[in-house]
Amino acid sequence: MLFALAALYAPAAFGEEMTRFELEDRVQEEEDTTDVTWMNDTSGVDTIEYRAVDLVYDVEKSTFNLNNSAQLKYRTATLDADTIFFDQENSMLVASGEPVLRETKNPSLSGMRLKYNMKSRIGEIYYATTYQDNQQLNGMEVRRLPDTRIQIARGDFSTCNDSTHQHFYFYGRRMVVKPKETITARPVVLNIADVPVAVLPIIVSPLKSGRRSGLLTPKFGGDQKQGFYMRNLGFYYAPNDYWDATLKGDIIEGEEGRFERSTLTGEVRYKMRYLLDGRISYTSYLEEFDLANSGYDIQFTHNQNLTPDGRNTLSGSGSFVSSQSIRKDKALDAETILNQQANAQLTYSGKFGTNKSLTVKARQTHNLVTNMMEREIPDIQFRMSGPLFNFELDEDEAASEDGSIETYLEKFNYSFTNRANVYTRRALDSLNNVDTTAKYYGYTGNYSLDYSGSLFDVINLTPRASFAGYWTGRSWINPEDSAKYRKARTSLEPTEGHFGEVAYNHDYSLTADTKLYGIWVPEIGRFTGVRHVLSPSVSYTYAPEIDTVKTFVSHPLLGQRPYQIEQKTVGFGLNNDFDLKYLKVVGHKPDSTKGDTTKAVEDQYGTRRLLTTRHSTSYNFAADSLRFSDISSSFGLQVLPDYMFTVRTTHSFYHKYTDQPTKIRIPELTSWSYELSRAFHWNGQFNAGLPSQMGKYEMLKWSFGFDYRYTFSSTRVARDLFKDNISHSTEISATFQPTVNWEMTYRTRYDYNEGRFVTHAFTFNRSLHCWQLDFSWTPTGPAAGWSFSIYVKELPDIKLNAGSTDTKNTSY
Repeated sequence: MLFALAALYAPAAFGEEMTRFELEDRVQEEEDTTDVTWMNDTSGVDTIEYRAVDLVYDVEKSTFNLNNSAQLKYRTATLDADTIFFDQENSMLVASGEPVLRETKNPSLSGMRLKYNMKSRIGEIYYATTYQDNQQLNGMEVRRLPDTRIQIARGDFSTCNDSTHQHFYFYGRRMVVKPKETITARPVVLNIADVPVAVLPIIVSPLKSGRRSGLLTPKFGGDQKQGFYMRNLGFYYAPNDYWDATLKGDIIEGEEGRFERSTLTGEVRYKMRYLLDGRISYTSYLEEFDLANSGYDIQFTHNQNLTPDGRNTLSGSGSFVSSQSIRKDKALDAETILNQQANAQLTYSGKFGTNKSLTVKARQTHNLVTNMMEREIPDIQFRMSGPLFNFELDEDEAASEDGSIETYLEKFNYSFTNRANVYTRRALDSLNNVDTTAKYYGYTGNYSLDYSGSLFDVINLTPRASFAGYWTGRSWINPEDSAKYRKARTSLEPTEGHFGEVAYNHDYSLTADTKLYGIWVPEIGRFTGVRHVLSPSVSYTYAPEIDTVKTFVSHPLLGQRPYQIEQKTVGFGLNNDFDLKYLKVVGHKPDSTKGDTTKAVEDQYGTRRLLTTRHSTSYNFAADSLRFSDISSSFGLQVLPDYMFTVRTTHSFYHKYTDQPTKIRIPELTSWSYELSRAFHWNGQFNAGLPSQMGKYEMLKWSFGFDYRYTFSSTRVARDLFKDNISHSTEISATFQPTVNWEMTYRTRYDYNEGRFVTHAFTFNRSLHCWQLDFSWTPTGPAAGWSFSIYVKELPDIKLNAGSTDTKNTSY
């Protein structure tokens, strides 16, 4: 541990994760560009203002003494002390009795004695103290040079602002501080509670904020599972404001001492406002430092506006791994181990005009548990839709009158959708040890034309004609065989004259729907009415029989239907909505005859959905049997203002598990389901029972979260038997402060199916003034274990870590 703390402050340049010594004013004042340091200001008049209770002036020697609450003002500086001695002839200023020097653009300095030569502009303060941005710098002898540098002899530095006793500090015999730039010291001793714990020969650290290139601050430690480790060994490079790069390595001993989990990581980040941003990282898992045989994990994100108007964009994200088990075997954190999906996608999206869009995608999904991989490279979609006839009017033209040919033509609408896809699916048949990789080429084009009309201005009529064309690059070798024995081949071989298979289909439909309203006005208390909206619909669909391309292999992602069965289907739909109207705010009209001068308020009404139902079924006249489709229904009940409880059911006219499964009967229930889910969150404060400095009581924060989820589905599997599927769990989280400095968080999830709490997580945080203590404990589940850390708030690299995490006892 002593060696780890010492190495944290080795000579370093700039880096993102470096410890920074920011020496800014504790109380930030607005910067005045007209002010300059009093030691370097050669402009203006050398006028000295002074005052004191007792003043002694020696005319012959040109000296004077200011005693008892003395103050001297010179240009932009103010010096307060018990006694101030000024020698005008030699331009020497001496102050004693706890002098305090305040300047506009420099931090204040206080000490026991101050000397300043106004000619050489060199000043010294003995036993000095200065504060900047919650940081304290002390020195036995502090000398400020004309070039603004500060030399400190036998000084110390700390971010602890406890004026009575610092909890930690860095001590150095010689320090040179260049304000807001760098600090150099040698030698340096880290003291914790006045106990020296680390020694370094020299330290060079930046004081500037912002991104700077340089070495990263390494981290050292160890635990029972990882063994000894050295992390964050590397370099940070920031050439400009638009991109940066990091190269770092983690050397981890591992349980067996073979350094089998060491890693080398490179990351590049880039960002240009309104144009692009993203990152790409490459992690190499070194097996005993063998770079040639190491595994990798690549992750990336990218977002880019290709045109200034944002209508053409390129975006993507994802990850790639070298092997199926790389994360499970090599990663150390639970989040990476549990992420068993290596998915990636890159998408171009373009919008043209008001009704055209183009999307080009490259996508891959890789399940690291089953090793199933799917690729879509590329996936191209083009869409356009809108009115078939668009009659644009000039400024001096009037709109067409109702009944004209233009008003009818404007009601024609079209939709045109194209999609081309190359799809590869790789799955290993472990039972037969056969690679079942298949590659599909396909195209689907859909075109529809519809008309929006009405009958008697009451019934909405929508005739529609739809056409679809398909192309595939695969063909059945033996299409007459059963699905079990059929085999497919790639039929896209232009050199041999094979260009795949083509198919098409078309259908036509007519839909009529309307809405019927019923209103009941009971006027009971604040309930002023109930509205019932009945929405019936009837449709007719005709599709001719198409069965001409038996060798056509459908693309699994393009919805291709090369074999169309004749269809003469009448569809029925019925929706019911019940809404409640109630009085939210009672209105008020002032009575001027009685001197009522209050402002008039109108009645305000609100509505709430009480009940909603949806039902649909159809009948196919062209089918030889089972002409009725299932009746699909849903019933929604508004139990809370923002929550609707919904039950979904399916009924069938045909009783499948009887001797006559094709006979029409009274509809019987075949499946039903519902879901209950609700999350509640509360937070507030409670009285700690301890009075604060202002005479009030300390108020401590608390929060509580309750997330309940119940999902139920039941499906008929026999004549009188249903199979139920239930998912039932509750998640609870609670945070509270038992004291002002302690904070505790507890999270758990209870699975009612298993009858136990499946996860627990405890977190304890303790503020130790300038230090912070964190302790977390996960009793069960993935990555069960505990971790403990105590670190400096302003310098989190100064920390003590301990923990034990079982990353191998993981299930998916």
